[in-house]
Amino acid sequence: MKRRLSMMMILAMACILAVAGCSGNNSAEPSETSKPTQETGSTGTPEAGGNLRVIWWGNQDRHNLTSEVLDLYSKANPGVTFTPEYQGFDGYYQKLTLLAASNNMPDVFQFYVGASDANQFIDKGLVEPLDAYIESGLIDVSEIGESTLSGGKGSDGKIYGIPLGVNARVMIIDPAAYEKVGLTIPEKGYESWEALYEDLKKLKDVTGAYGADDLFNIAFTLPYYARQFDQTVNAEGTGIGFDEKLYTDFFTYRQEWAKEGLIPKMDASMSVKNPEESFLVKGQSAVMVGYTSQYPGVVKAAGRPLKMILMPGPNSEKAMDVRPGQHFSISVSSPNKEAAAKFISYFVNDIEANKLLNANRGMPITSKVRESLMDQFDPEMKEVADYLDIVSEHSGPLDAPAPAGATEIDTLMVDLEQQIMYDQTSIHDAYEKLKKDAANIVAKHKQ
Repeated sequence: MKRRLSMMMILAMACILAVAGCSGNNSAEPSETSKPTQETGSTGTPEAGGNLRVIWWGNQDRHNLTSEVLDLYSKANPGVTFTPEYQGFDGYYQKLTLLAASNNMPDVFQFYVGASDANQFIDKGLVEPLDAYIESGLIDVSEIGESTLSGGKGSDGKIYGIPLGVNARVMIIDPAAYEKVGLTIPEKGYESWEALYEDLKKLKDVTGAYGADDLFNIAFTLPYYARQFDQTVNAEGTGIGFDEKLYTDFFTYRQEWAKEGLIPKMDASMSVKNPEESFLVKGQSAVMVGYTSQYPGVVKAAGRPLKMILMPGPNSEKAMDVRPGQHFSISVSSPNKEAAAKFISYFVNDIEANKLLNANRGMPITSKVRESLMDQFDPEMKEVADYLDIVSEHSGPLDAPAPAGATEIDTLMVDLEQQIMYDQTSIHDAYEKLKKDAANIVAKHKQ
C-alpha cells in the first residue's frame, strides 16, 4: 500500500529525471535540501574513507538502530563519519529523485532493486554496479546464497544492491476470531481463494466490519497471483506477462469481495498508510497480508496474539518466494565508492552490528549472523524465522528482473487499478489498454 503513488507525483518524478538528464557524475555539490541531518563519528578524512551520506526509510525504531550501527562503525574505523538522512516511506523516492536531479545523491541509499520506483534510477545510470567490489572482496558475499544475491541484479545481469535481509509474503490472521466462529485455521494456507471467501463471510460477523483488509493490492498480490498460474507481471517484449483471464479473475474477486464488504473498498484501503494502521490491528478485520518483516510490528500494534500462515490459493509452493527485503546501493556519483562498499559489507556481515539491528530489515542474509541472533529474538521474531524455514521449502525461484520501462508500466497498472475499482472503466477495456500501452513502452525503451 505504501508504494501507491499518485499519478501526479509519479509524472512529476519522471519529468524531473528526464529533464535533468541525470546520468550521474562526480559533481556532488551539496544543496539546501541535503544539509546533514546529523553527523556522527569523529572527523572523516578522505584517506580513511571520509564522510558517507547514508539515506534510508523506516520507522523510528529503524532510525535509532541504524544510527547506533553507524556509530559502532565509526568507532571501529576512525576517520569514517556519517551523515545520516532518514524518513518514512511516503515521499522517499520523490526525495531521492530530487537529489538525483540536483546531482546530490547520497553515497549509500536504501533501495529495492526490481521495484518500479527503483528501476528508473538503474535505467538512468544513477546506481553503481557492485560486481567489481564483490570480485575484489571489498563486499564479502561468501556467506550469502546465490539466490539471495541474485535479487539485487538488474535486467542487464549486473548487481546493483546488496540485500539487507530476506522476507516472504505472509497471511496474518487473528486466531481468536477464528475460534469465535468455530473455524479451523488452515496451517498450510488456504487451498483455494474460494475457501478463503467462505471463511471471510463468517469472520465478518465477528469483527462487525470486514473479514479481511485489502487482499488484492495490485503491487503486492498480483505478482503472487500470477505466479500461481505460471505467469508473471512483467515480461520482456510484451511488457506484461499475464493474460486477460488472469487479470479478469483477479479483479472480479476484488470487486465482488469489496461489494460484499468482505474487504474494504478502494478509498478505505487507501486510507491505511502502514501495517500498524491496518483494520486487523484495530480489530475491524481478522485477516491481512504483508511481509514477514512487518509481522512483529503488527503484533505489537495489535496488542494481541496473531498467527502467520502461507498465502492462499492453489500452487502456493511455486508462487511463494523468499526475497530480499531491501538493499543498500551506491550512487554512481559517490566520491567514496570503496568506503561505501566496505561499509555495506560490514552492515550485512558483522555480528555485533546485526545484534543491534535485530533483523529490523528482515531476517539476516547470512547463516552465521542468523544463528548468532536466535537467542536474542523475541517470540514474534522466532515465529518469523520458523515461518521462513517453511516458505523456503514451499517456494519457487524469483521472477526475472523487470525489463526497461517497467516503471511506466507499473504506474499505468496502478492508474488502471483505481479506474477499475472506481467503476470508471471495465476490466476488459483496462486490460486492452494495458496490453497495448505496455508493449509500446517496452518498444520505446529499446530504441
